This record gives sequence, structure tokens and C-alpha cells, in this order.
Amino acid sequence: MSDMHSVLFDDSLPRLAETILRTLGEEALQRGVALRDATGQLSFIVHEECKSDVMRSELAQALSVALGPYARPDRVLAFLNDAGAKQILEDPSRLPIKVNGVFCQLVDRRIVGTGWLDIPKSEIAIPPRIVFSSLKGGVGRSTALVVAAADLARRNRNVLVVDLDLEAPGLRDLLLDDERMPQLGSVDYLVEAAISGSSDDLLRDMVGVSSLTKGGGGRVDVVPALGRKSTLYPENVLPKLARAMIETITEESTISVGSQISSMIARLSAREAYDVILIDSRAGLAELAAPAMLRLGATVLLFGTAQKQTIEGYRSLLTALKLLAQRDRMEGRNADWRLMFKAVYAKASFNEDAAAAFRDDLYELFADGLYDEEQDGGNGDDDVTFPIDDQSAPHWPLVIPFNQSFIDFDPSRAPSHLTQAFYEQTFRPFLDGLDGIIASVHPEQP
Repeated sequence: MSDMHSVLFDDSLPRLAETILRTLGEEALQRGVALRDATGQLSFIVHEECKSDVMRSELAQALSVALGPYARPDRVLAFLNDAGAKQILEDPSRLPIKVNGVFCQLVDRRIVGTGWLDIPKSEIAIPPRIVFSSLKGGVGRSTALVVAAADLARRNRNVLVVDLDLEAPGLRDLLLDDERMPQLGSVDYLVEAAISGSSDDLLRDMVGVSSLTKGGGGRVDVVPALGRKSTLYPENVLPKLARAMIETITEESTISVGSQISSMIARLSAREAYDVILIDSRAGLAELAAPAMLRLGATVLLFGTAQKQTIEGYRSLLTALKLLAQRDRMEGRNADWRLMFKAVYAKASFNEDAAAAFRDDLYELFADGLYDEEQDGGNGDDDVTFPIDDQSAPHWPLVIPFNQSFIDFDPSRAPSHLTQAFYEQTFRPFLDGLDGIIASVHPEQP
């Protein structure tokens, strides 16, 4: 073993697995559970009772040496008959992680990022919900959402738009003028739900009717992240944001931000007869992006440009999602929620070679990170796999070509930006793809 102080986070779990394999064997590693606490330190719970204090001492010492600073100082080893061990061994959040070619189970205690450990919702919501997400800003995600809302309304669809990009909100100024601005927004819902509950009056004060709503067309209702009150009291925006992103603790239970967001969307969608709900998610992999991707029963559009940072960023996301899928499969649940993801090639090049190379990169990304492999524990019939040229597959992107005209997109100042003549050529293939997604979820819609 090398110097204990050279052990880093990425080394710690492989070292634990190596030590258990060498001392107890593969079956013990697979049946036991590694527990990682909020600081990142590890311990291992053996799925059998301790038969020898000498063995306990020797194994604990071996783990402490192997893990160095990543060994939990209070208890690096526990057995089935130790206090609290059975609860950890049966913890429903445990993830099956392949380490050194062998699956081990990990319970990962987190202070932030717990939303990425939730069980994804497989049931598709009605009316259809579509989440617009991206790893970073500037890829045209919000522009595409606004154009989609305008096009759907033009074709007599009733649309609810919800801004969940709480820290960088933009939909309010794209879809609502000052006179149509509601008093409150989604930030206020999350704050007030924790203090005094969220009444129907509060919901009503969160919805503004966009000027896209015109006689003879569809209705576009908008829930901004921040409403008129935040404009009147800007000094309260940061304090409200700090409280909107924490769990609600009651005497009976702890309610996650994800649960609050899911409840908010459900209650809003029940107020009117909407044909589709468009949701702008926070960019990146932070906590607030998790409920939009995993808890809403929504189709999730993953926007990205043909750059290495897009592929590498989504690699981290899809690998995390694959762990959730493996957990679902091993516990007898289907993982069909993976089919609800769809790549979007934003600001696409007109160079066919570049486009083909990006499609190949996306296929490799999804095949490695989200699709099934034979050894992942599936029975074959329910495996999620696709050939590279399947245009209906999650990896095959909807395309939005680059158009210089959309660099200064600002329909609040230039209403012509939301006319069909302005967006048609650039966005029609994407909008047709969106129609296909909506029809597949809710075929009865006109």
C-alpha cells in the first residue's frame, strides 16, 4: 500500500472493494454494503454476524490502512448483528456500483445532491410535460421553449410554461410584459410552502397570461421564477432563493424540494385544461435540476452543442442515471424512464461531416451511460438498447441549426421574433419532433 495520505476520493471505494475481496471474498462484497458519509469517509457493513473478535480487529485495521483519511474513524467496519447495521443493509437508496469488475452496493449519504438518488418516476404524466435542460447556458434552450410555446398556441394548443431555472430566470421577460406579470413565481411557492403552506390563492397569483394568447388561438400561461413582488423588493430575492432550495421539515416528515416541485406542477396543471406543459430547468448538474429530470414523468430534452464539453458533461449525468437504472432492475422495477430522455443538437452546423461525428459521439455516450449491457442484470426482454441509426432512439438528436438572427432574440421588444415567418425555417424540424413526442404521450390530442 502507498502512503495513506495519497488516497483521494476516486481511490477510496476501489480500495475498500479490493480489501473486502482479498479478505472476505466476492460474495461478501456483493451482499454487504459500503456506507459513504456526508464527508466522503467510508465504512463497510458485512451481511453476516461477526464470528471472531480477532477477525473484526484485523479486517478493521486492513480497511483503515487501505482507506487512509477516507476510513471512518468511529466505525470503519460493522456486522449484521451490530446496532444499526440491518437498516443500512436494507436501505432502499443503495446503489449497485461496479468496482474492479464486481458489483458492490453503496449507500451514499449526502447533504446536497440527494435528488440524484431518488427513484425516477416511470409513469408518463398527462398532459405531457417536456423539460428543457442543458449543462450550460447559451445553447438556445430557453429560446427553443419560447418558440415551441408560440407555435403550439398558434395551432390552438393550451400551454403552461413553468420557469424552474430559479437562479438565472429568463422566461418572464421573454413571454410576459409588465402589465401581465403575476405577483409571485415558482420561488415564492417553494418558500411559502415551507412556512404557511401553498393556498389556491397563491397558485392563482403565480400565473400570468402571455400576449401569445390571442383570440382564436391557444392559451399560454406562464409561471415565472420571480414575480412582480420580487421586482418591488429586490433585496429579498437572494434570501428567498436560499430558502427555496432547502427541504421542508415538519413534525411528521421531511419534504424534499423535488416533492414540492412535483406537487406544484401537478396543482398548476389541474387548474386549466392544458394540452402540454413546458418546463425550463436549471442548467447544470446541481440539486435543483434533479427533480425536473427524474420526478415529473416528463420527456427531458438534453440540449447541447457539438463540443467535447457537451459529451463529457453528459457522460457524468448519464453514468449517474445508469446507476439508478441498475438499482431499479436489481430490485424488480422497470427502468423505462430512460426512454423519456432525448438529445437535442443545438446551434447545429450545416457541415454534414461534423453533424455525423456528433451523432456518433451521442450514440457512444448513450450506449455507455444509459443503455443496457448484457451483464447489467436484465432479462433481455426489457433491455433498453438501440442501433446507432434508430432515429426514434434517445441518442438520435432533434436538430436546431445555427441561425445568426436568433443571437438577439428578444420577443418582448421585437414581437416579430415569435411570428411563424421568423422561426419557421430554423425551428420546424425541432417543432415537428416535439409534436411527435407529444403525440406519443397523448395520442388523443388534436
